[in-house]
Order: sequence, then C-alpha cells, then structure tokens
Amino acid sequence: MKRKLPPLGAHVSIAGGVHTAPERGKRIGADVVQIFSKHGTRWEGKALGEEDVRAFREESARTGVKTVAIHCAYLINLGSSKETVRTRSLYALEDEASRAAMLGVPYLVLHPGSCGEDPAEEGIRRIAAGLRAFGRFPAGVTLLLENTAGQGNSIGRSIRQLRELLDAAGAPADVAVCLDSAHLFESGYELGPKGGWDALIGELDSFGIAPLVRMWHLNDSKSAGGSNVDRHEHIGLGKISPMGFHRILTHEGFSGLPMVLETPKDGEDEFEMDIRNLAELRRLAAKPPAED
Repeated sequence: MKRKLPPLGAHVSIAGGVHTAPERGKRIGADVVQIFSKHGTRWEGKALGEEDVRAFREESARTGVKTVAIHCAYLINLGSSKETVRTRSLYALEDEASRAAMLGVPYLVLHPGSCGEDPAEEGIRRIAAGLRAFGRFPAGVTLLLENTAGQGNSIGRSIRQLRELLDAAGAPADVAVCLDSAHLFESGYELGPKGGWDALIGELDSFGIAPLVRMWHLNDSKSAGGSNVDRHEHIGLGKISPMGFHRILTHEGFSGLPMVLETPKDGEDEFEMDIRNLAELRRLAAKPPAED
C-alpha cells in the first residue's frame, strides 16, 4: 500500500499581492504554502483591503492550494532588552494576527526572539510576559513558536527551552510549535542516525511538545551540526542526512502536518529550486535511503 505523504509545499512570494501566492504554489506542485503577509523585514505593511481578501480566497479555492501559515516579520523580538522594541513587536504581532484572521490562515509562525547579552532565563521571562500581555489570538488563528538554531542568543534552541517558554507564558491554548529541520540540526539534534532520532522523539514526548507540533519547515543545512549557525540549504545538498528527512516525512505522528520548504531561491527562475526540492522530498519519502 502506497504511503500517504504529509501536505508538502514551500514559502512563496506575494509579489503582486497576497492573492498571487496560491498560483505560485500550484506552479511548483505544492499542496500548501507559507507566506509573508507584508515585507518580512519591515515593521509595517500596506493594509489588506476587501478586494485583497476576496481575491486571495478565490485563488485559494481555484487552485486548491491552501496557505497554512503566515511567517511573522523578522523584526519582531519579544525578548529584546529594549522596551521600545518589545512594545513595537507586540503591535506588529497584533497586525500579523489580524491579517491571518482576515485571510483565513490558521497559523502564524514566530521566531520567539533573542535576549541579546542577557541570560536566556531573562529572555524567556520577557517573551512570556509579552505573550501574556497579548492575550488571545483571533478565533481560528494559532501562534506557532519556531525552534531556533541558537544563533545570536536566540530563545528556542532546544525542546526544553520551548517547554520553559510555554510554561512561563501559562501554556496558552492558542500557542503551539513549528519545528525546523535545519534549526534542530544546527542546535545539536541528530536527525539521521536512529539513536539521535529516537532521542529527539523521546525529548518531544517527555517535555509534552509532540502534541503541540502543528507544522514543519523542511530545510537542509549549510552549517555543521551543533554549530548554532542558521544557514539553509537545498534538500540533499547540505549536511543533514537524507535519512533524517525520510524519518520526518514518514513518522506516524507527523503524517498529517503541513511541511514547507524555506530553501534558497537561487534557480534560473523563482520556481525551479522549489520544484526540485519537493521532488527530492517525495523521493526520500517513497524509498528509505541508506542508514547512517
């Protein structure tokens, strides 16, 4: 019996408007896509109008490609030592949540933040305080905290740290987790060897994170395992074992979760490498590669 794959896709551009994302997903053969709802490196963006929302929903229905997540702008940092940055981050997060609700996108993916020169415990405290201050997300919208590579004193570099952050925030029902394969590897988790994979699954279970995983980012890594350096690479061309991707794609507990690429867009056109990477993921899912 042929194994049913998880919904696969990629982060795609919204050049020309948010309504262009589903067609881009269709062009690469995606089941699902992730987008920025505005420029990913700016605090503010053009407001979404009724026409934007209508066109987006019509294109989603026409193509059959679902936008499962909006990735929050990278400037948002609830862990900053600067109160002005934390305040601005809360307003930006509110805007992102509003956009997700308008578009009917169920997930908001957020890098938890960096504590700068302060101890991790202080960063966790500030991020948790920010989430508590934010309160409830709009109905139908769940915030996904993404694990990090640990670069720049970023919070979320381990499963334990994600648990500590969630607990400090009061374990809100509308906050869950997105796992990134490159970040896991770069922060020291082994995905290919059976012992490393079993240890990761055991840690997810023991800290109660496994039931909270709602989505995966599937990225290979240019950086070495445990380097804490966040550098994404095309599937099969980086340092993560192909078996690692096979394990993620075929793990029973993840079988229904959307999984999206965030690999470099360095082909001859904007679709070329996403098509290639999705084909490689489907190949790795269909046939186990050699054991590490």
